Amino acid sequence: MEGIKNCLILMRSLYPSMHESEKKIADFILEHPEIVVNMTVAQISRKVGVADSSIVRFCQKLGFNGFTELKINIARNLVQPSELIFENINMDDDYATILSKVFASSIKALEDSLKMLEASEFSKAVELLLKARRIEFYGVGTSAPIAMDAYYRFMRIGLNAHVATDPHISRISANMLDEKCVAVGISHTGRTKDTVKAVEIAKSKGTSIIGITSFIDSPISKLADCKLITSTSEARFMKEAVSSRIAQIALLDSLYTCIAIKKYDTAVENIENMAEILDETRF
Repeated sequence: MEGIKNCLILMRSLYPSMHESEKKIADFILEHPEIVVNMTVAQISRKVGVADSSIVRFCQKLGFNGFTELKINIARNLVQPSELIFENINMDDDYATILSKVFASSIKALEDSLKMLEASEFSKAVELLLKARRIEFYGVGTSAPIAMDAYYRFMRIGLNAHVATDPHISRISANMLDEKCVAVGISHTGRTKDTVKAVEIAKSKGTSIIGITSFIDSPISKLADCKLITSTSEARFMKEAVSSRIAQIALLDSLYTCIAIKKYDTAVENIENMAEILDETRF
């Protein structure tokens, strides 16, 4: 957990892997962070209905020595009143309000993801991609367009990049990889069976795995040699992780930019050649 600066973001990322009592504590803190900073362990345990020791263990799970350290972190990361625009969309909101809230949610996802991402993991991902003989992107459902976009961008600068969004093709392509390849599994939940299975097969072949997900303890994170964790905050009506997709696209754009700079001469040459070809398709 080293490097995680905002415990509220971390709680959301770890939430699916928490036990029932841990989820009760997390729910209370996430709903009332401004109240929690002025409470004692005993007060929270009575309010939530768990033992004092459960609160202490919860703090330790997040990487803190105790409740005092957790409260200090919460206080540092409390949202200011002027920033309270990231609320859920309501049934009676007008179109302009919905527009504002959706954009605000996306901005928040980008800001939270930047806090969540480990610089060392990001650097490791860049190096893995630079050395890869072949790069395979995997994603299904709403992650499929992200995988397709990443493939297109990396391929444009001359990398041997490929994409598989069909479950059957994903398994076959993963089986053809080796230790000189890199597989990038993209899944908001990190629990998408088809993507996890493709990554499992690739890993069994010695392939390096980059996992892009919103949840630290998800199956895809556990398989990954390099974990790139983005924000998990979504409005109630955004069940398809709209904002998280934007954060993942920005993350992949960042990887693409780093690699393009490292391979500047060949990247520019490939982009210019591609531009000439694409010009023929436009009026």
